Amino acid sequence: MSASKLTSLGCELDLSDTCFGWCRSSIDLLDDSTALQSRLNEDGYLYLPELLDANLINDARSFLLKQLSELGLLDRTHPVEAGVAAQPWIGKSCHHLVRENRALLKALYSGRMIEFYEQILESSVRHFDFTWLRVIGPGKGTAPHGDSVYMGRGTRQLYTSWTPLMEITPEIGGLLIMPGSHRIPAFETYRNGDVDIVCTNRLDREPQDVHGWVGPLGDGKLSSDPVQLQAEHGLPWVTAECYRPGDVVVFNIGTIHGSLDNQSDRVRLSTDSRYQRADEPVDERWIGDEPIGHGPGARRDLIC
Repeated sequence: MSASKLTSLGCELDLSDTCFGWCRSSIDLLDDSTALQSRLNEDGYLYLPELLDANLINDARSFLLKQLSELGLLDRTHPVEAGVAAQPWIGKSCHHLVRENRALLKALYSGRMIEFYEQILESSVRHFDFTWLRVIGPGKGTAPHGDSVYMGRGTRQLYTSWTPLMEITPEIGGLLIMPGSHRIPAFETYRNGDVDIVCTNRLDREPQDVHGWVGPLGDGKLSSDPVQLQAEHGLPWVTAECYRPGDVVVFNIGTIHGSLDNQSDRVRLSTDSRYQRADEPVDERWIGDEPIGHGPGARRDLIC
């Protein structure tokens, strides 16, 4: 595939070889734990095509599309399975829909997914109880960020599985990864931040200065310009020519990532789920029957 014009947050990406590329598959290393760990440490991510049962993911998507149609998020002049977004698109939080989706829960929290994490972590595994369900209509993608500022109160050996629930081409706005970004010193202050820390001695400052680190966009985002961010740090953005049901991208808590803009008429469907060793501390914001997440219940006041 030859890439055409690709944008993120409305910024046209530089598609030259030094600035952009395609994800490197690691599925051939699946039986070699040492090689997987080495590549994850080196690149900050693993692209694992066909790791999961595609039939299970397809069942999860079909169930989800029916839910979204009932919520009025799909254009009902098209078949539900087409997943065409209602217009005008008005997004809604859909995380709660995961609870009723047995196929999705099975795919994310049993079988091949858990076996993979047990392999690379060499331990029994626990996952966050909160599942991030991404239902993204036409428009701008997700700003560059790392997970550490949102979920860094437990172990730092925490990993995300980004799981596409449909075929996601660059036009539909797939995941962008910045390989090696978890290792560079320029992001160290950012990686050590926490969006729910309030510096009580700085409440007279602008909102973006109140937290330990919330970034220029607020709420933990690192940049409003993925092109400028790439140029400043010299690391490329990578994505897949087509993410497919059954694929997974694994990345660590410090890896900078975002997404392409959705330039199609369809709703992009994916999930983020988090995993760690069972014997290590866990971020209390994301566990339990009703995780508190971000907000007043997660706030910590500090002098900073």
